[in-house]
Formats: sequence, structure tokens, C-alpha cells
Amino acid sequence: MKSLMHIVLGLIVSGSCIAETWTVDDDGKADFDNIQAAVDAASNGDEIIVMPGTYTGTGNYQVCNTLGKSVWLHSSDGPEVTIVDGQGIRRGFSCFNGETNKTIIEGLTITNAAGNTGGGFAISNSSPSITNCIIVNNTTSQNGGGIYVFNGSPVVTSCKISFNHADNSGGGIKTINSSSMSITDTEICGNTPDQVNGAFIDGGGNTITTECTT
Repeated sequence: MKSLMHIVLGLIVSGSCIAETWTVDDDGKADFDNIQAAVDAASNGDEIIVMPGTYTGTGNYQVCNTLGKSVWLHSSDGPEVTIVDGQGIRRGFSCFNGETNKTIIEGLTITNAAGNTGGGFAISNSSPSITNCIIVNNTTSQNGGGIYVFNGSPVVTSCKISFNHADNSGGGIKTINSSSMSITDTEICGNTPDQVNGAFIDGGGNTITTECTT
């Protein structure tokens, strides 16, 4: 039987690694006090647990850029008590680096976010999974107040997308450039402008909705 030391050395030599769990708490009683710092530190396969609180960002672009990493970023206690707040000056999440459905964002409220394209989420050439999130009261000066998708295939499950606004089109959702978006068990309501309650599919986009309320 191999000794523990031989097993550890074998993992190092083979390049294998063990996934880590990172914690985020805006009160500072965790590994990090902001979500972006946790994503920066994480590697593919890691878990990021966000404690109840309100999380903002710095700069003018987004609260969090997921940086193409396959991480499970989720709240500990649900979206009602775990808030990502764009403060009216930055997006909630940007996914611009080839994220796949293995990049999972779960159990957060994304609100008061703003961007020129994409308020709550701006997704380009990427396909993250968005689960059990409340995407509410976000805005954009162009398209996709809640979610904007360019050439991606995100999966949206058990979310609420409501009262978002775009100055141009797709208050709730805007997909373009042959994007293929799956939306399941999701409420889409009160978004403006109101193309199917703010969902607007353009440029060959293909959206599959299952058991959704609009």
C-alpha cells in the first residue's frame, strides 16, 4: 500500500490538484470581503461561498468578472439576503472569457447595476449557468437591462428577472449573434421596453423556455 507521502508526491508530479473552498463575507470574517478577490484567487473546480450581506465593486465596469473560471459561486443563505449591488455605476457580472456552463452563479440578488450593454449580466462568447438568482432593477443605456448575451449559450434556471430597463431593447433579456439561451422555471415580468416582458431575441438567437411565467 502506498504511503500518504507517495500519494501526495504522485499528485504533485501528475499535476493533479484538490479543489478548494473560499468564503466571502462583507463583514471581513472570511477569506475575502469581496467577490472579485475570491474569483481572482480561485482555480477551476473551486467553490466560492458568499455569506449574507451587500457586495459592491470598484471601478466603473462590474462588481465581478468571472475571468473564464469554472467555479461554483453561490450564496450560503439564498438571494433574499445576499445582494450584489452595482450602485448605479457598474454591471453586476461580466462573463467575457469563454466561461462554460461549469461557471455557476447561484443564489444571489443582482440589483442597481448599470452598463452600456448588459446591466445585471453582460455575457460575450461565454455560456455560464445562472441559477436561483433575482435580477431586478438593473439598467443599460443600450440593450439587455437584466441579461445581455452576445454569441453565447447561458443556462438560466429558477430565476426572477424583473423591473429591469434598457434604453434601446430587451429590458429583461437581449440575445444576439446566434446565441442559444436556455431559460427554465423563471419569472420574467415588468421589464421595459416590453418585448415579451422584456425578453428580446435578435440576430438568429434561439431561446428555449420551459415552465416560465411571463
